[in-house]
Amino acid sequence: MSTPTKRYIELITERTVERFLLRLFLREVRLRGLCIVTPYIAAMSKSRFSLLDLKRKVERERVPTYVITQKPVEEYQHEAMKVLRDSPWIEVRYNNSLHAKVYVASAEKESESFALFGSGNLTANSIDSNLEIAMMVYSKGPGREILRDLYYWASVRLRTMSESKLIQPIQVKRR
Repeated sequence: MSTPTKRYIELITERTVERFLLRLFLREVRLRGLCIVTPYIAAMSKSRFSLLDLKRKVERERVPTYVITQKPVEEYQHEAMKVLRDSPWIEVRYNNSLHAKVYVASAEKESESFALFGSGNLTANSIDSNLEIAMMVYSKGPGREILRDLYYWASVRLRTMSESKLIQPIQVKRR
């Protein structure tokens, strides 16, 4: 008789980014860092989880947060950057070559870390109406190595590329 193995990766075919946000908001996990990599970000003020809700969570829980996105062009993108502006816990970088969508919640207890990578932007359209697909990775078994790689790629490699222009640094001393 074989024992079932714990899943470390899951295919998500509906409301992909919302699934990441649900896990982020509804679980009591102490985070050491959060990475949001997506070309398009909106304030999502009418969504279940708005960008302002995310900012408040980051500030309340003192989570160093790295946001890499394209330079805003549309009004909704400018509105999103206004929400993120002046948060001492949020770093913003613009990279106009960016097409990747990666979200990583790195927990102090490594086994509670998780990530999402796929096609979804951090916008209401991506959550509510676009056809998206993603993989949710959990820090179990082989998922731990994938999570480490995703976090390193987002928080170090992508951030330090010459194309990733620093717009707003984290202004507080990290834990």
